[in-house]
Amino acid sequence: MFSIKQEMQKLAQKHPFFYSKEAFKNALKHQLQEKFRVIENKDFHGCVIDLWVEDPYSEQCYAIYLMNKLGRLTTHLENRLIELKNHGAQDIGRYDFLKQVEKLEKITTGSDNIKGIAILLTNDHLYWREPTRANTVDSYFRIHENRILTGELKWMEHASAGTTKDRENPLVIKGTYKLQWKHYSTVSNKRHGEFRYLAVHIGVE
Repeated sequence: MFSIKQEMQKLAQKHPFFYSKEAFKNALKHQLQEKFRVIENKDFHGCVIDLWVEDPYSEQCYAIYLMNKLGRLTTHLENRLIELKNHGAQDIGRYDFLKQVEKLEKITTGSDNIKGIAILLTNDHLYWREPTRANTVDSYFRIHENRILTGELKWMEHASAGTTKDRENPLVIKGTYKLQWKHYSTVSNKRHGEFRYLAVHIGVE
């Protein structure tokens, strides 16, 4: 039976972090191929799915989108130097992640055998912590712990053109999702030393 929680726990034992989304995708693909049929970058009705997973036991299909966002970290792990660059631009990162949720809702609508999962893996606490400032330009796109995600999401009026470029359109989330982050790994006691992931499950349960 397919369980993204179990798969992420298993993945963390072998890969406590990733330098890029591609590395994350490749590692998860190879792991899933041990039990499932996996297609990378599948074109499904005009949407390119990062990983398309077919479960032969339940005949369920899973459309999976992945994101890997990094906060700056320099440390040593098992006698090797780790240098992670800071991605920043969390407001754009939040929009892009929720755009995948919107896409997955469209993909799974009317299909009982297709489920969607959007996964964000990060060591940047600004994604999972509730903000202390109100009315930031990306207030509607916040994805912190216990956020209830639903409805129309749009930029605040004071968002700059540089921030919203190519992301002007509001997002519409038809379902209702309570966002709950899970621990992935700890590579250091320093700032940005812990990785967590958010998995949003879309489709008929």
